[in-house]
Amino acid sequence: MTRFALRLPRRQARMVALAVAYHLARPGSELDPQTAREYEHGLREVPSALEPQLDAESAALELRPLQVALLATALSSVINELKVYAVFDAMAGESARPRSTAPGFDDKLRALFPEIAGDPSTASDLAGEMTMLRRQLPLARAREALGDERRAADNARRTRKRPWQLWKR
Repeated sequence: MTRFALRLPRRQARMVALAVAYHLARPGSELDPQTAREYEHGLREVPSALEPQLDAESAALELRPLQVALLATALSSVINELKVYAVFDAMAGESARPRSTAPGFDDKLRALFPEIAGDPSTASDLAGEMTMLRRQLPLARAREALGDERRAADNARRTRKRPWQLWKR
């Protein structure tokens, strides 16, 4: 089983925590679209490993290929949210109206990056930093490993003997 070890500075670890929280807040985010079952090892496992390390100088994570792919998608989603965050903040004004479609995103964003509460326009700077982090992920290798795993599972399924096919025994 392939695993990817990531060593993240404090700020990048907080970005990953925000992306994972956003991902998990969306209904159905942990469902495999091909089987309609929950992923065996999705991003649901990441917060328990990452949260205790958020205040340290750096955080260490070990991710499976699927988790790397899901994290890249989650980072892309959060980047899009952050690009329009200042606009939604201006529209919301002093009201308690959320600035995001994901439940709890505002609170998590402001808890992890308190400077955004004072100046929502800094969210676009954070989006740029997240873009750079996303580019650093070993996504190509993760996709290759996922493809290898799928091919191995397909081969195993094809070679499995079926009890009703007596001629193949």
